[in-house]
Amino acid sequence: MNTEYLRKKPKQLRSKLMFDNILKVSTRVIEEVSLKKFTTNKVAEAAGISIGSLYQYFPNKQSILIELERIAVDEMTANIESLLFGGNHNSQEQLFKVIEYFLITDSALYDNPFTINTEYSVQKNKIKNSLDFFLKSNGYIDEASDDFLADYILMLVTGIGSKLGKRKDIKDLDPWIKITFNSVMLSISSHQNK
Repeated sequence: MNTEYLRKKPKQLRSKLMFDNILKVSTRVIEEVSLKKFTTNKVAEAAGISIGSLYQYFPNKQSILIELERIAVDEMTANIESLLFGGNHNSQEQLFKVIEYFLITDSALYDNPFTINTEYSVQKNKIKNSLDFFLKSNGYIDEASDDFLADYILMLVTGIGSKLGKRKDIKDLDPWIKITFNSVMLSISSHQNK
């Protein structure tokens, strides 16, 4: 985890509670005043702490936003892995649920492109490895295959998620989720028949 954007990491319980509270309040401030009007002063005021206390952990508003995004991406990755390997669904249903979740979540990340996605590429690689394992363990590809298909599927889905997130005129993602799922299944089928 890259945390160079933080001044210091909390170690004691009291510090961890303050750190977590700053992040929780930051989310609320963004929702209330919008990202454009988001400031560290507003966060400190809403959290009931001095600006100096906030600056002990976060040198600027960008560092708060990067940490919020890192947490969101980590949560998204954990949820995708849970969808891939948990539940009582067949493999196609699991894959559909992953695509559905990923497009909704990935699109949401692009609604407010406020950071440089610091952890996103690391987490995408983790998702690719999990997807590769999923494809192999469900017989979509053989054990000796490289990770090309997983990488291709991930590029396809993230590319679509990125584009959908930047479009303000698309309100219903369901047709796009179905089209993307069908494209993924066609890709799997084409890869199997090569």
